[in-house]
Amino acid sequence: MREAIFFDRDGTLNDFKFGDYITKADDIVLIKGAARAVKKANLAGYLCIIVTNQGGVIHKRGLTYLEVEQINQRIVELLRNEGARIDGLYFCPHYPEVESCDCRKPKAGLISMAMSDFDIDLQGSYMIGDSDSDILAGKNARIKTIGIGERVKAEANFCTYNIENAVDYILQGEKDCRRLV
Repeated sequence: MREAIFFDRDGTLNDFKFGDYITKADDIVLIKGAARAVKKANLAGYLCIIVTNQGGVIHKRGLTYLEVEQINQRIVELLRNEGARIDGLYFCPHYPEVESCDCRKPKAGLISMAMSDFDIDLQGSYMIGDSDSDILAGKNARIKTIGIGERVKAEANFCTYNIENAVDYILQGEKDCRRLV
């Protein structure tokens, strides 16, 4: 069994303005330190998996499945260009007002899909995200959670404003990092 770090996409790995949908692959800009954080996790032996809600497909925000795939591939490519590897990427295209599903965070469906595809150790795995739905998805999957930024109000195991600090916290055995929120 392997340990995994589940990363939210928008606002965690790439720049994102709350309320706006990223509609083009060219709009993807990595957050400072994101590639270093993922690379550190890679080198430590963690599976690095992105789980992201992308309701813009069904919510008629002008996104197609192909465009979401292109955006996802762009973030994977940008990370790879800096020596970081993503082992899996799962997205939910559903929007709550349109249809019900088991995969949209805060439900744990995306994490469960990854656990079916990989032999993942729940005890040593983490969810890192910038919203309450990310933290609640991690809790619903029974893994540890790390909140990034000021939008996180749900109780996480650790909170910070920096993706690299979040991964350092994990790699240091959950000690020696100050709680920054």
